[in-house]
Amino acid sequence: MFAEFAPWFLFTPAIVAVTLLLGGGAGMWATLLSTLCAGFVLLDVPPVGILSPTQWAASGIYAATTSGLVGVVVALRQALRDSDAARENLVRAAADAAEREGFLAGVLGSSTDCIKVLDLDGKLTFMSEGGQRVMEVSDFNAISGCPWPDFWAGSGHAEAVAAVQGAREGRSASFVGCASTMMGTPKWWHVAVSPIPGRDAKPQRILSVSRDITALRESEEERDRFVRLAENSTDFIGMAHVDGRVFYMNDAARRLVGLEAADVTTIAIPDFFPPEDAAAVAGEVLPAVQRDGHWAGELRFRHFGTGELIPVLYSVFPVTDPDGRTLGYGTVTRDFRARKRAEDDMRMMNGELAHRLKNVLAVVQSVAHQTLRNAVDIPSASQSLSARLVALGAATDVLTGGSWRSADLRVLAEHALAPHGELGTRILLDGPPVALQPQVAVALALALHELATNAAKYGALSNDSGRVDLSWRVDGTGPVARFKLAWREHGGPQVSEPTRRGFGSTLIDRSLRSYFGGTAATEFHPEGLRFTLEARACDAVLVEENA
Repeated sequence: MFAEFAPWFLFTPAIVAVTLLLGGGAGMWATLLSTLCAGFVLLDVPPVGILSPTQWAASGIYAATTSGLVGVVVALRQALRDSDAARENLVRAAADAAEREGFLAGVLGSSTDCIKVLDLDGKLTFMSEGGQRVMEVSDFNAISGCPWPDFWAGSGHAEAVAAVQGAREGRSASFVGCASTMMGTPKWWHVAVSPIPGRDAKPQRILSVSRDITALRESEEERDRFVRLAENSTDFIGMAHVDGRVFYMNDAARRLVGLEAADVTTIAIPDFFPPEDAAAVAGEVLPAVQRDGHWAGELRFRHFGTGELIPVLYSVFPVTDPDGRTLGYGTVTRDFRARKRAEDDMRMMNGELAHRLKNVLAVVQSVAHQTLRNAVDIPSASQSLSARLVALGAATDVLTGGSWRSADLRVLAEHALAPHGELGTRILLDGPPVALQPQVAVALALALHELATNAAKYGALSNDSGRVDLSWRVDGTGPVARFKLAWREHGGPQVSEPTRRGFGSTLIDRSLRSYFGGTAATEFHPEGLRFTLEARACDAVLVEENA
């Protein structure tokens, strides 16, 4: 029976090989052909020409088992292919994983952000290499397991605790705070905290990413300082685009030109100037800024409300981007009105001073001439001239204190009379505050000196009991107001009118009448000399107030 079955199974290895090499279809054809071939060969074996029942059974069994074997080989062949594909996929996945791991390691190592992983209790479990550098960590193991919020102080600590609690509950958060590195360097950080979910979608760990924003914070603080400086400055500070359209003006600038409530973006640079100055700005100033990087000089602003022309020191500079391209123009402009007024006042005062000095020199010349002409000897002339020049100097001191605009009558009288007697006891002054015209102050000072000198020599101040009353007042107001001054002596020797009038009497009568444009009279009463002066207030007084 084996001999009868054997011819078919001789083909089995070949069929297996065909199936492995060519697939299931080729294996089935090979099974069919081998079955027919074996049957054809057995026709020559007795009984010749026919197959015995055993041979027919062997042929059927062979066809069935071989077909099943083909199926098994096909499955094995596919399994081998799938195994090779799986192995290739595993190799490829491992290579991809290694590449991704290397890439992520490179990203984490080169990133300037401090990337940390925390457990749900907020303790450090991982810190990127770049984070260790920026945090100045030399050994991560020294801080591994430390509570991350403890690295923050003050409000930053509270923010960190709240962020960890939020991440534990599945929420993301961010905050800005200040914390020192491990080397003690204080830095500002922008921190983002978010949960890392596990397979069940619940937070398993916490991711914290801190970015160093110290430089940005400092630049913002610098910008804020500049903005506060510009806003609080009393100078005109403004900026405009290259085409001249204004986009910023501080409060002082708005006040200076009357634009407190205006929309400055509708205004251009030429609008601030009168036509002639606007042409100079367009033709000379802005080209100079482009060429030299700065321009400064005196120009005039136009007040938008009143049209007043305001003298200013105009300073212009370019506003550039980080690449040096000009974005517009900036200006810091100073109001020059006060300085111009001061310059005008100085010119006027210098002119007035020159005029006054000429008058004083003329008075000095006249005093010297009259003193020397009436002197009986050189020593007495020298003494009289010195005393009169001292009185003149006292008057000029008072005028100088008033910038040569006026002289206070009381101060002038105190300076002139103090050397001759005790003020308030022997010499009594009574009168309201009066500011004398500068041209009459010198003459009155010399006159008071002469009156006091005569009183000390011959009148009320020549003994121990006499006194002098000097009083003045202004009667009325306006153009009809009158200025009156009176000198009265009491308690001195009996007075009689002199037979000869000296320089002092001439100065008192003529000079005062000339300078005051009024009347001056000297009366020699037996009980004491009296002198009165009366003139229009407008010729003698600048400011008068009734006491």
